Amino acid sequence: MSTPLIRAWYAIAVAFAACVVIALAGVGYTNHVQRQADRRSTAERADSDRRWCALLVDISRGQREAPPKTESGQRFAEEIDQLRREFGCPNP
Repeated sequence: MSTPLIRAWYAIAVAFAACVVIALAGVGYTNHVQRQADRRSTAERADSDRRWCALLVDISRGQREAPPKTESGQRFAEEIDQLRREFGCPNP
């Protein structure tokens, strides 16, 4: 037969184990959701970069065909070219 002391320790141990299981499940679920969010964010960024590449390549192509003559136009062309390289876009 069990004594009230043994039943109390058993209840405490079961409650503690349940808390540990719930905490581990919470950590696991949080990690799972974070990985999904990271993948979604990476995909959205790649899609955004791809759309910017299309625009930057078109602008760079136009600037190569008719180079800017003013100093500010040349700086603008250099900045556009720098952005195109940073995004990893192909050369026009």
